Amino acid sequence: MMQEKPIRVQGHFLEDSAKIGQDIHYILRVSHAPKQEIFFPSIHQNFGVFKPVKKDYFPTRTDEKGISIDSAVYTFRQFSIRDFQTIQIKVAIQTELDCTLVAPKADTIYLKRLMPNAKSIKIDSLIQAIPVSPLKPKPDLRNLTIGAVSILLTAGLIYWVLGKRIRQGINLYLLWRKNIEFRRAYQRLIRNISNSAKGLQNLENAMALWKNYLEKLTNIPFATFTTTEMVDNLPDKRLGKTLKEVDSTIYGGNFSARTLNAVSVLLEIAETVYLQERDKINNEAKRS
Repeated sequence: MMQEKPIRVQGHFLEDSAKIGQDIHYILRVSHAPKQEIFFPSIHQNFGVFKPVKKDYFPTRTDEKGISIDSAVYTFRQFSIRDFQTIQIKVAIQTELDCTLVAPKADTIYLKRLMPNAKSIKIDSLIQAIPVSPLKPKPDLRNLTIGAVSILLTAGLIYWVLGKRIRQGINLYLLWRKNIEFRRAYQRLIRNISNSAKGLQNLENAMALWKNYLEKLTNIPFATFTTTEMVDNLPDKRLGKTLKEVDSTIYGGNFSARTLNAVSVLLEIAETVYLQERDKINNEAKRS
């Protein structure tokens, strides 16, 4: 019996350093057995300080030793002023029951500065170069103090009387607004799903949008969960079968009428979670 070939995941930046806002390229490469299913993460996931621009995927190729190789190049931009940033992008390996996440070694990219680091600036020389403006007359501090105290007392009184209702109203409005924005974006995507490459990409984008919305609603990291973990954390009897149908369409291309029904069920589940979170806000206000 031939021994199964081990899976090897490699990931690294193509650049050693980059300026703020400059395109950064990260290549992710997986070698595996020909029949092994590999799933690369979508650019709609959260990569920390790295803001995804696009993902270029290269078709699977198998060498003369019978090892299949999948690879993709991710283009990022980052706007942090830290001297260096590190990333480690995981890939999903299909098993009989679930998907297993496998990560390469972390890689680091350094910031290419246009100006010298603040530690290297001579403060004495900088101070001497600053022009000195003549002093202006001071305002009436007594009137300013009285005005500031009056404003603070008025604001404090309003907050003491109506603070809880104001917070409740703001929280309910923000929750409602996010729900409206999610429904518009989600429905726009699912109206354009089909058995074409563009249609399947719209389905994948809708699934990523759905996960991110639930994560913001519940503070549970659904965007990084496997199917099993999502079912365990979201008690809805329809969820397991629905996610399996969506995964089968995205990764297997098995588009059917059941796919359209599945995305509608996901919208119903998201609406149920939204209503539960709204009830929590109202109940907390009643208890306090």
